[in-house]
Amino acid sequence: MLRLVTVHFSPAVPSVDGRATSRMDRFKRDTLTLAIGCVAAVGIALVLYLAAPATLRDGVVSAFLGFDQPTDAAPAPKPMRL
Repeated sequence: MLRLVTVHFSPAVPSVDGRATSRMDRFKRDTLTLAIGCVAAVGIALVLYLAAPATLRDGVVSAFLGFDQPTDAAPAPKPMRL
């Protein structure tokens, strides 16, 4: 036997009260999100550092800090003479 299922949909556009958040509330939420992300990145890096064999730890630190990127800039092209 079939039963009727009622599904309640919320409107696609929130009410004016839902959209009207102050800039300070948005700033606080974004700051908290950024702080949580930074703590997570440091935690992941620490776990990778501690899990790496002792011989690879210097490489992990260099890669995390970006020291593994080349530091020599490409030579500037010579100007063309007409």
